[in-house]
Amino acid sequence: MFNKQKLKISLIQIEGKAKPKLNSILINKNLSKTLKFNPDIIFTPECLNIITGDKAHLLKNVTTQANCPVLKVCIDFAKKYSRYISVGSLLLRKNNSKKLLNRSFFINNKGRIISYYDKINLFDVKVNKQEIHQESKNFYKGNNIISVNTPWGMLGITICYDLRFPNLFRSLAKLGCKFIIVPAAFTIPTGKDHWEILLRARAIENSSYIIATGQCGKHHGSRKTYGHSLVVNPWGELLIKGSNKPTILHTTLDVKKINEVRNKIPSIYQS
Repeated sequence: MFNKQKLKISLIQIEGKAKPKLNSILINKNLSKTLKFNPDIIFTPECLNIITGDKAHLLKNVTTQANCPVLKVCIDFAKKYSRYISVGSLLLRKNNSKKLLNRSFFINNKGRIISYYDKINLFDVKVNKQEIHQESKNFYKGNNIISVNTPWGMLGITICYDLRFPNLFRSLAKLGCKFIIVPAAFTIPTGKDHWEILLRARAIENSSYIIATGQCGKHHGSRKTYGHSLVVNPWGELLIKGSNKPTILHTTLDVKKINEVRNKIPSIYQS
């Protein structure tokens, strides 16, 4: 039986590899490492199956959802060990289309996909001369706000760049979400200046737990990501925080804390 007032979670921060098969091996090893903590839900980052700065390589090696080895590993693990798993996001081919999906999955403890979310806000930015991204050229834009019911309360799903759109987070809070996830592959320049500040702001604004799991390190095609996965409580306090190296973070969330904060400052009910 689950303790519905205490949610044990693990965040897997990886230095993702350039091909789905390699990442399926990597994530399987890391999923197994979480078992010592005995988490209820395991969270993973964006681009879990493939990460690269080389668009030609991406289009050549990406798979469909049905053929994704990383998704299969997560489903099998969830079923075998009776764990909920948040698959932060997978980059997937949609039939024979030239554009891809950036899709997050939530798998229940029976190994069944109970919901998925396609990234709404695509990363079209020019951070500097070296950091230029045009996700809209390669990815479909999602249209639906997604929340899932868990034994501990509603959980809202976002992906990376969505973090900069506070209306999405408020919409999720209005739907009753007590937890909002932000799987990411944040750039280093924006990560250093904005990552923690924005995550804490979203937690404070919505009196919600924010669970943010990131990619880290150096990847194929000169791609670099910030890491520093973290969890923020509804008061805006950091519970755990990683560095720029691969790691697994563990913590326990007090579900009662959400209503305590919302009773003190009921702003989500006032706008």
